[in-house]
Amino acid sequence: MSLGPATVFSFRERDLDGAKAAVGQDFFTTSMDLVDRTSDYDFRFDGVVLGSLAVGVAHINSALEIGTADLEDCYYVNYSASGTMHARHRRRAVDVTPGYGAVYHPVGPVAMSTSDDYGSYAVRIDRRAVNEALEEQLGHPVPLDPVLDPRIDLRSAPGRRWDRLVRLLCEESRTTPSVLSHPMIAAPLHDAVVTGFVHTAGHRWRDALEQPTRCWSQIPVRRAVEAIRHDPAQPFTPAGLARLAGASTRTLHDGFRRHLDTTPMAFLRHVRLERAHLELRAADPTTTTVATVAHRWGFNHLSRFSQTYRETYGRPPAATLRRG
Repeated sequence: MSLGPATVFSFRERDLDGAKAAVGQDFFTTSMDLVDRTSDYDFRFDGVVLGSLAVGVAHINSALEIGTADLEDCYYVNYSASGTMHARHRRRAVDVTPGYGAVYHPVGPVAMSTSDDYGSYAVRIDRRAVNEALEEQLGHPVPLDPVLDPRIDLRSAPGRRWDRLVRLLCEESRTTPSVLSHPMIAAPLHDAVVTGFVHTAGHRWRDALEQPTRCWSQIPVRRAVEAIRHDPAQPFTPAGLARLAGASTRTLHDGFRRHLDTTPMAFLRHVRLERAHLELRAADPTTTTVATVAHRWGFNHLSRFSQTYRETYGRPPAATLRRG
């Protein structure tokens, strides 16, 4: 899957028209009104657009009344980093407090009322991506607009994992250079957020998603292993590997656990580490650096790469490069 380059955004606005334009650029068109029209107004919004996702973290110093029309063919999630919000959507009311968020469907207006000093994480996911992720996880078709519960629990185990992914994307959007510029890292992160959302949101298929799957045949595992070894530089994702293997991601995950005692993505990282090792052995230390090789193989955190490399090969990567 080709996501294209990540687009980072960062806005600082002190007027409502500027804030509305900022939100409309990467999320949706809104109306905004101060609850106390005499208040000062300060709006901060930072995040990234990556494939079918837009993820950001916002802060508003003064309470607002916010409204939207239909959400332009996407699902939208808003959850609290600080402060509270009351939301109304499709005849349902949701209180957004720390640990809980609101889920809005593509069809139906939204009305939101925030507290003063409201900080929030905002996630927009294209409707098609949500549908495809849910169908891939279940292994059968679902309606075009699956009905999701209006409230999302970020304190559940899937919710905590999803919250960490959202926060990671927000943090990386403010980092230079960002791992989101590397397709080998950005593609799996993108898919993890979309898939994590369908495991976190409430819907009629939640029980089915929590049921274990079994992979007794080694054929899907062998297909995935062959694809990885053939071209480990590809920006593989769990869903992409599963398609190549002719299985669902959950089935392939079970197959790797059962037959190789690892996971598909851990196996992929191991093969990429092997390739980095071979490249370091063959490289000229006067023209090549460890960081260059690590980054080429999707290891953007040099300290972690060095630690993993030492644990695997018994020496730091710099020593292999010098010896080569």
